[in-house]
Amino acid sequence: MQQMSMAEEYNRQGRDLYGLDKYSEAMTMYRKAEDADPSYMKTYMNMSELFIVTKQFDKAKETLGKALYLEKENGEANFHLGNIAYIEGDQKTAASYLTKAYNSDYKNPRIAYHLACLYIDMHKDDQALFYLNKLLKDDPFHIGARLRKIEILIAMQKYEEALRNADEMILLLPDTFEGYHYKFITLLGLNRYPEAKTVIDNAVQMFPDDLGFVYDLIKYYEQVEEFDKALELIDERFSTNGDDWRAIRKEKAKILMAMQKTDEARMLLEEIVGEDHDDEMCFCLMQIYNAYREYDKALECCEKIIEGKADDQYYFSAVYHEAVACDKLGRTKEAEEKFKDAAELFRAASGRHRGMLALYLYRALCYKRLGEFERAMEMTDYLIAVSDGKFGEAYYVKGLIYKDLNDDQKAQEYQEKGMEISSVLSRFFSLQ
Repeated sequence: MQQMSMAEEYNRQGRDLYGLDKYSEAMTMYRKAEDADPSYMKTYMNMSELFIVTKQFDKAKETLGKALYLEKENGEANFHLGNIAYIEGDQKTAASYLTKAYNSDYKNPRIAYHLACLYIDMHKDDQALFYLNKLLKDDPFHIGARLRKIEILIAMQKYEEALRNADEMILLLPDTFEGYHYKFITLLGLNRYPEAKTVIDNAVQMFPDDLGFVYDLIKYYEQVEEFDKALELIDERFSTNGDDWRAIRKEKAKILMAMQKTDEARMLLEEIVGEDHDDEMCFCLMQIYNAYREYDKALECCEKIIEGKADDQYYFSAVYHEAVACDKLGRTKEAEEKFKDAAELFRAASGRHRGMLALYLYRALCYKRLGEFERAMEMTDYLIAVSDGKFGEAYYVKGLIYKDLNDDQKAQEYQEKGMEISSVLSRFFSLQ
């Protein structure tokens, strides 16, 4: 029998202490192991893991550098360095290290999963799907990978493929509630409402204590515009003093807006935003302030959202509506500069968010306000073409452009067509 080396023994003792959360004592053992044999790779892996757990990332990187000095292509070291870069927000470096780890001899399913999560954060969904598919081929029961894949497919509006994956998840993991949730979401996306209702009714019976399915049922009633039933279910299942009220009241506010119960929605939204800032709720409140022509308050909502720089639909909407509010308040010169800056921001962002059509719509509105009607028309024509004529907002904005060009006949024609295609224009855009 081969005798255990001193470095191996110290590492084993260190791991035992590490498992007992005795980090200082564990590190003492690892230092002894390094002194006993500076070329023993496992020592540096154990050290780096301890440094990562205790958030001493600089020391972890230094330790992993020693490991790579011994073995340049060490997959485990590259994996840890990739995770540290990910935590520190350096996505490019994280991708480089994690890719090296994935292509090495170090086989760990977490590498593919972390790469997928990284590419999701980088808005590179095709690359994320590549690694998720690789992982699921090796491990069909990996819940996290399957969930992330379905989420991406839903976001890409690939509902049929998402539905197939949800069905696979239910077949493989029948006791996992997420499969039923995502099947319901995909059926809603496909406008297959009776099937969606059947799925959610069955899920409520299978998981009676799971309020998540009650929330899904509320979403169903919203989708089929049975708003009274949605409000009734909220009042029946959620107490205003309960822990879940803070989340569900946001949904209630949106339902009240859809029902055009503006005063009630305003009171609830002001309560929500006053207690805890939320970009979506602040966006909804901004719309109400615009409807009441309280542009100073609308401007405050926009400024709060912009502070967060979330790089999402609410941020971009706030940037546009900030310019609108300034214009409405008579701050014409400031508004003009904001419209110019906003148009450039939306132009740059459209490269990162290829599917976010609202960016082109906001650009069209900015160009319209700046009198650049030809460019504004280019945006609306692109939206109509890329959506196969199904984006009602593009027609409506084109009508507004014709209105500014004093062509009242075309203005009315396009605005009416826009309203015919999209019945929710006023809920999402302040277009006038």
